[in-house]
Amino acid sequence: MSARRGGPNLIACSSAEPFQPVLFTDTAFLLRFLPTVLALFFLAVAVTPKRWKTDGRRFTLPNTVLLAGSVVFLALGTGPFMRWVVGAVVFNYLVALAIGRARLVAASASRPGPLPEALLTLGVTGNVVLLGVSKFALPLPVLFADRGFAVPQLLAPLGLTFFVCHALSYLADVARGDAPAQASPIRASLYLLCFPLLCGGPLARYSDMSPQLAQRRATLAAFAFGVRRWLVGYCKVVFLAAAVAGPVDIVFATPAAELGMARAWLGAVCFTLQIYFDLSGYADMAIGFGRMFGFRFVENFRAPYLAGSLTEFWRRWNITLLDWCRRYLHLALTPKHAGAWARARQAGLLLLCVGVWHGPGSTVLVWGGLHGAIVIAEQAWLGKRLARLPALLRHAYLLLVVLLLWVVFRAESLPGASVVLVAMSGLGHAVDIADAVPIALTPWFWSMLGFGVLSISPLWQSGGRWLVTVDALTTSILILISTSFVYMWRRLVNTARFLTGRR
Repeated sequence: MSARRGGPNLIACSSAEPFQPVLFTDTAFLLRFLPTVLALFFLAVAVTPKRWKTDGRRFTLPNTVLLAGSVVFLALGTGPFMRWVVGAVVFNYLVALAIGRARLVAASASRPGPLPEALLTLGVTGNVVLLGVSKFALPLPVLFADRGFAVPQLLAPLGLTFFVCHALSYLADVARGDAPAQASPIRASLYLLCFPLLCGGPLARYSDMSPQLAQRRATLAAFAFGVRRWLVGYCKVVFLAAAVAGPVDIVFATPAAELGMARAWLGAVCFTLQIYFDLSGYADMAIGFGRMFGFRFVENFRAPYLAGSLTEFWRRWNITLLDWCRRYLHLALTPKHAGAWARARQAGLLLLCVGVWHGPGSTVLVWGGLHGAIVIAEQAWLGKRLARLPALLRHAYLLLVVLLLWVVFRAESLPGASVVLVAMSGLGHAVDIADAVPIALTPWFWSMLGFGVLSISPLWQSGGRWLVTVDALTTSILILISTSFVYMWRRLVNTARFLTGRR
């Protein structure tokens, strides 16, 4: 089975026996794991001594609770590979401390010295080897068995890709002096293992997260915002992405002799929606969970299908990944103060790296390379011509290019992609489509397809101002529930005291 086959219940298979990790959409996660971690987190906030709130230890207990929950979450997703993760956490913690101390020694000696760079090289090498072995060398399919598509970043043990990116950010920011190394192993481990970030991002730079590990605001308003963002992401994944997934699986498994033009276009459109709702849905849920615990994560998707060019698309799609590449690989989509050849080279290498990041496989690499080639063409000459076109035509160009390239990404192989693309062009040789596997185009499917198209349209985006009202309503409901609970609790306590004769 292909590495891009799957659904909301992630199944990771090791050489020993399969294990079932917990994901954001699982009932066990939503009804048992998350309420337990939230309750213990806010209990830890409540029992934190007042003197700790003034000396930088305000979130020591809550961070410990969140770290313990993250370890459990990650252990369920990685199984026997958890020992690798624990070893990597210890390794990165010690290397970061060593880099920080080496920088202090070099600063006091008024000369840079080679030790910080050598330690950084050691840390980077260790993390890259860990990711490379787990993602490319081990027979470790991480599958979404129900929906024919896996979140591409999960082609390693659950969350390991994000762990390595965060580890590299940690070491690099310490080496550059952008943020100090964490003396507390709890804070350092929490940054590396924070469970909201392990399923689908976004990537969080250490320099942005470092202040929040010690001081942040876990308020009722932030909690209400988090609930709303989680609900939006949950609906994207469980309803919209799941509804359009069935036709995608059928279309991409249909032989060339049975694949007609209408069916091919239906599969391509459905996958274009599915991958966006899957990835942006998990990112929304991660941002929501982060706000519940007081963290502010950076947005990862900003209406990418409303772009007017492929270059603009990549400024809106997986934003934190491209920012990570710019900051730590020095690869920018549109680098400043560079000649035409340098700009084209950087854009091409950047999008090729994005393809490698999404996982092994010829189709993924070709997908990244094609994106890079088109972006280069836009920067060289095509972008100026596109700028002269009406906005509607530029938007149509972007949707067509992205849709065709998603076919390459989703296909099991390059010949399989060519089958779908040829059928979409009307040049296929489907002789008896009645023999093809039927696609259940139910009213529910059409409703979700229509709602999905509407949700990525400009009309939907203009309604964002009403979300403030939703947050306010959620906050009011939470206040009402908590006040009612406190009132009933006090009445029960007073009644118990009356019955026992106590005052």
